[in-house]
Amino acid sequence: MKQNQILRQNRTAGFTLVEMLVVIAIIAILASILIPVIARSKTKAKVATARVQMAEIDLAIKSYKSDYERYPMPMGQAVNLFGDVTFGDGFKAYNNVLMAILFSEDTSSHPLLKGVNDGNRRNPKKNKYLDAKESGESSSVTPALPGVSREMRYHDPFGNDYIVSMDKNGDGYCVDAFYGGLPNGSLVGLKSVPKPGVGQGYKGGVMIWTNGPDLERNNKQGVNDGVNADNIVNWN
Repeated sequence: MKQNQILRQNRTAGFTLVEMLVVIAIIAILASILIPVIARSKTKAKVATARVQMAEIDLAIKSYKSDYERYPMPMGQAVNLFGDVTFGDGFKAYNNVLMAILFSEDTSSHPLLKGVNDGNRRNPKKNKYLDAKESGESSSVTPALPGVSREMRYHDPFGNDYIVSMDKNGDGYCVDAFYGGLPNGSLVGLKSVPKPGVGQGYKGGVMIWTNGPDLERNNKQGVNDGVNADNIVNWN
C-alpha cells in the first residue's frame, strides 16, 4: 500500500519517460518547420537589401552622368561584345573600377586601381555619389563579406559582386555582357529587355545584377533556368 502511494507521488511529481519523449518529438517537429521558414525570411530580407543597394548604384551612376554628360568609367575602358561596358567579377574589370569614381577616391596610390581615378580626374568635382559600408576584408574570402572590400569591390548581402553594365556606345540601350550572350534568344523572357541586336537592349541605360543566393551563374542555361533563376536583377 505504502509503495503504491510512493509510485503515485512520483508520477505526479514529474514527467514520465514517455511524456518527455513526446515533448522532445513535438519540439523537433516545430524546429523542422520553423528553421526553413526563418531561413527563407533571411534570404528574402537579403534580396530586398540587394535591390535597395542596386537602386542606389543606379541613382549614383545617373547622377554622375547628369553632372558630367558621360558614364563613370576610366578612359579607354574596354567594351563587351555589344559595344557597352560591363563591370563585375569575371568580366573586363571588377566593379571597383566603377566604385572608385563614384566614391570619389583618388587612386594615385592604390595598388590595384592606379590610373583609374588618379587625382580624381574622372570626378574632378569630387562628388561622392555613393556611400556604402566597408567590410574591412578582402574580396578573396569565399564567399566575400557584404559591403565594400579592401580592394574596393562592392559585394551584395550574399557576397556576390554587383555586376554593372552601362550604355557606352550611346545608342540609348544597354546590353549586359552575360545576359546578352545567353542561349535561347538571350534576353528574351526578361521584362522590358528584348533580344539584343541593332537598337535593342535595356532602355534603362544601366543594368545591375548579382548571382543571387546560390552564388552561381551559367552562360549555357537560359535566362530564368537553373542557377540563373535566382539571379537578382534591377530590371524586373
